[in-house]
Amino acid sequence: MDKKLWNKIFNENKLVTETADPIINKIGAIAKTTSLVAMRKELEKIFKKRDIDFVMNPIAHFRIKSGGKTIMIVNKKYADNAELIVGDLAIGYEGKI
Repeated sequence: MDKKLWNKIFNENKLVTETADPIINKIGAIAKTTSLVAMRKELEKIFKKRDIDFVMNPIAHFRIKSGGKTIMIVNKKYADNAELIVGDLAIGYEGKI
């Protein structure tokens, strides 16, 4: 197999399991222990209730306002460039994910 093709395939399919952003890592730790729908209670321990939205349209995802940015938690098949991938979930900042 061509080395460039192999590197492209490997880099596109790699799983990001840790990031330098401590907030994203905290959310990732929660995602390891709960499902997407059940995450709200755990997220409320870190963020204010009014800053957390669970949206079903167009796909099920969380939107969390934090420090002037919006963090999204969505199924990884709907994310192109996640900050963190935990199981089937992708976590990242809106506009990047």
